[in-house]
Amino acid sequence: MEIKLKAGKKYSICSCGLSNILPYCDNTHREYNSKNGTEYKSVKIIPDKDTTIKVTSSRWMSNGEDE
Repeated sequence: MEIKLKAGKKYSICSCGLSNILPYCDNTHREYNSKNGTEYKSVKIIPDKDTTIKVTSSRWMSNGEDE
């Protein structure tokens, strides 16, 4: 999946696959970590210029769309 990032804006990318707004983190991992003793965290990105990145994770469930 490709996403466009704006310079100077902070982005949190999901690493656990539980977010309802993939590829972005919605902090769903916090409750999951508390209940399951895990330590999932989001990946923080603050680009210094506008850019496009490709992101993927084996933890994300496919919704059938081509990525």
